[in-house]
Amino acid sequence: MAAWDEAVALEFTNAFGGSATWAADAGGRVNLIGEHTDYHEGFVFPAAIDLRTRVAARPRRDGVIRIRSLNLCEEVQAELVHLSPSPMADWRSYLLGPFWALREAGIQVAGADVVVQGGVPFGGGLSSSAAVEVALVALGAAMAGRELESLEVARLARRAENGYCKVPCGAMDQIASACGREGHAILLDCRTLTFEAVPIPSEWVLVVADSGVRHAVAGPEYANRQRECAEGMATVRAAFPDVRMARDLTIERLEAIKSGMTDISFRRLRHAVTENARCLAARDALVRGDGTTLGCLLSGSHESLAADYEVSCPELDVLVQAATGISGCIGARLTGAGFGGNTVNVVEADRTEAFCEDLARAYMDRTGRATTVRVVRPAGGFSVVRLEG
Repeated sequence: MAAWDEAVALEFTNAFGGSATWAADAGGRVNLIGEHTDYHEGFVFPAAIDLRTRVAARPRRDGVIRIRSLNLCEEVQAELVHLSPSPMADWRSYLLGPFWALREAGIQVAGADVVVQGGVPFGGGLSSSAAVEVALVALGAAMAGRELESLEVARLARRAENGYCKVPCGAMDQIASACGREGHAILLDCRTLTFEAVPIPSEWVLVVADSGVRHAVAGPEYANRQRECAEGMATVRAAFPDVRMARDLTIERLEAIKSGMTDISFRRLRHAVTENARCLAARDALVRGDGTTLGCLLSGSHESLAADYEVSCPELDVLVQAATGISGCIGARLTGAGFGGNTVNVVEADRTEAFCEDLARAYMDRTGRATTVRVVRPAGGFSVVRLEG
């Protein structure tokens, strides 16, 4: 049994008595580039990371699911047959939603006692929600005697977030968490759900820096951005019937019908179009090990997110500005939905320690706030293990 299996199994015993018989884990994700493009069926470029959510369980036969969050020291209990989405989602929704999604897919979990230990910071833009959803879907399927492919686990985890947690997200977070590959980022086509694993050069390191501003993807601003894009796309489709989604739109066509939509909708769609192009260019830069080009693309992404999509905040802007002035920084941008959370920084490996110290100091000097700066490593997808028998 791996060390983390032993640790989470011990927590299970402390919570419920007796022994857990199953354990699973899944990582958060950091998105290198390609932000707010997934729900436009565009391209994204995330990596699963070594910050993990770990779960352990023991089946029960009475149709009851009982889940204890070790982070919150709270417990939720429900009858599986009666699971239904609540009008107002909260932390319980993220724990129960995966079992609802499994049930809706015809995968019957007979009941279970479960502990959840989240190692991905909440509200930090590193997809703590996808990590718990993927881990619990994989765990539940295994207890039901089903071995699901990674993409199917991701699909059901996304269904839990969309349908049970009421978050209208795309597929990126769940696919990154479920399908990650150690040492690689994955270029994901959100229309076809096909992806290419692209190695990250060994001389580069990924660093995330926490702004200390918590965000909520389920909040109204996320839905507002989708509504503003949809209003603009109505104008686009009227002019160009062959354009199905923003992914199909060119900047030339968008400019040609600018006068027919609001400035807000125009800028939202301009971000989606240009971010798709940056994402594909970033893949080529990563393959070439071209840090100069990658840095320009990351900067362009952050500027577009701040000005056109308006999902940055002063703290994220300070982190990006400070990072790009530190020796060894290849590039920096906000990562995740925005409105707070983390930045992602690509850093020369031999400058990592000094970079982290300098960035923390600069952020404190400019804002009076502390930041947690973490080195994260591209990791594999979920795993499930049988602990006995």
